[in-house]
Amino acid sequence: MRFTLLVLISLAIALGLGGWSAHLTLEESAEIGTVAVGPWTANPFAGSPDADPYAKARLARLGSLTLGIGEGILFTADRDSSDAPLRRQCQYRIAGHTPPTRIWTLAPYTPEGRLIQPGAGRAGWLTSHNLMRAEDNSFAVAIGPMARAGNWLATSGRGPLVLALALYDTPASASSGVDSLSLPDIELETCFDG
Repeated sequence: MRFTLLVLISLAIALGLGGWSAHLTLEESAEIGTVAVGPWTANPFAGSPDADPYAKARLARLGSLTLGIGEGILFTADRDSSDAPLRRQCQYRIAGHTPPTRIWTLAPYTPEGRLIQPGAGRAGWLTSHNLMRAEDNSFAVAIGPMARAGNWLATSGRGPLVLALALYDTPASASSGVDSLSLPDIELETCFDG
């Protein structure tokens, strides 16, 4: 009986420490293969067969599908251009240009990967085809809970915010130097903490 108890304790310790170390390794290796362009980050190889094993394991754990290299690239931002965390109760301005692409989308998510529901009658994401632009093809988008004139992406609730900018059918790929791209800035305008 004592031998069986020692084997069970040993297995519990081995499985517990093994699971904890695997989880820690996946969290700490999140930066492997990622590139940063201002506040935006992307892993260009995440959807390719050549992705590192840690990236494949993170994607399997999250259960999310990624864009293949030929399909496009997904950039995310959880901080603004001044390196402050993005929050749903704040108003932001995204302005600038995107690389050449057939179409791009911009959507707000929770850190867990759930699309933030903006409320009845409001779009939960924006696409490049329905934006108002300046003469030089630049754009500005207001993001936040308060309605704004022009391009506005509504958010709701309180807490952290992750913005996802997906570029579809674009020559901006890993082979052309993703880190040398120009992406729009994210600037804080005001917060509604009250």
